[in-house]
Amino acid sequence: MSTEVKIVYADVEAQLAEMTTAKESLVPTAEPPITGNTLDVVTKLTELSTKLEQLLTKYQTILTTNIQTTTSSVEFMNETDQTISTAMQSTIDGPKQVMQ
Repeated sequence: MSTEVKIVYADVEAQLAEMTTAKESLVPTAEPPITGNTLDVVTKLTELSTKLEQLLTKYQTILTTNIQTTTSSVEFMNETDQTISTAMQSTIDGPKQVMQ
């Protein structure tokens, strides 16, 4: 069983950018309540609209946090990959011998 993790950083960054764009396109603003109408349906629609606005706002907040966390993790993985790659390259090259 392989334990290798393969990350295509450009693909991950593209998906994160797409998620950010989608998050920003959400407009969680409730419609103003209908005035002059006393039907219970109107009251329920107003309540639902307000709850939906609150839910979308919370969703955006959580999504923003997740995007930031994922971005930090990907950057950390990339830096770690670079460090390991440099260390491995130094090991492969080995010590240099001086010809006498």
